Amino acid sequence: MSILDVYGRTHELDAQFIDAIATRLEARSGNAKYIAMLHEYLALLDLAKAKDVLVLGCGTGVEVRQLLGRSEFRGKVTATDISADLLQRGRQLAAHEDFANRIDWQVQDAQNVTLPDGGFDVVIAHTLVSHVPRPVEVVREAARLVRGSGTVAVFDGDYATMTFGADREMDEKIISAVIANPRVMRAMPQLFRHVGLELIDSRGWLMTEIGRADFFVAALNSFSILVPKTGVATAEDMQDFVARQMKASEDGTFFAGYNFYAMIGKGANAS
Repeated sequence: MSILDVYGRTHELDAQFIDAIATRLEARSGNAKYIAMLHEYLALLDLAKAKDVLVLGCGTGVEVRQLLGRSEFRGKVTATDISADLLQRGRQLAAHEDFANRIDWQVQDAQNVTLPDGGFDVVIAHTLVSHVPRPVEVVREAARLVRGSGTVAVFDGDYATMTFGADREMDEKIISAVIANPRVMRAMPQLFRHVGLELIDSRGWLMTEIGRADFFVAALNSFSILVPKTGVATAEDMQDFVARQMKASEDGTFFAGYNFYAMIGKGANAS
């Protein structure tokens, strides 16, 4: 199944587009609100008892490094992504923080992982399911790979709510270019049940910036490169759109936002 979403095709992209994606992913680590969301759902996991954690679709490894930095977690992480280029960047970034000996980096398709059943105490899919062709297969694999008493965490945006001001037409173009499944988190409780996971907790947040842009600056900069790649808008149209958004931020008239959700599940064999 082919998809338009560039984030779901990172293994097919050349260096220019990988650079744009990596820059966007890493910019999130500098936003306090985003990192607070990440740590809020990580705190719901029993990390003190976890020896082996699997992160599916890790990209450059922002969530991997944040996980390893938590004092209660002493285990190791298997970090997977479909893009060898993004994994290489992840390795380099983790090495700078002395995490290299606690991470096993593997090129894997999260919809068909070549790892044995029940090998992990925790499985995390962080901003992944919105980008893959078949999100149910990711959830199915997470349920297969987690131990019976382990935990599955899925965190992603509800990108159907994403907006940049009043230009709905451009919103829709951007969503189609960078998001394969904009409403997938609304279906996650059903997907959990479908694959035998019990939903035990959830969280929701609104990421919004009004007046000035911060979190959304890196996203906007990436759009100038990534959106024209899909053909839904020209480079000139995107450059004009981004320039107007940056001007709005300078003027204090910026508006953008969307929702994030985290869903936490246990396997059917959990005690």
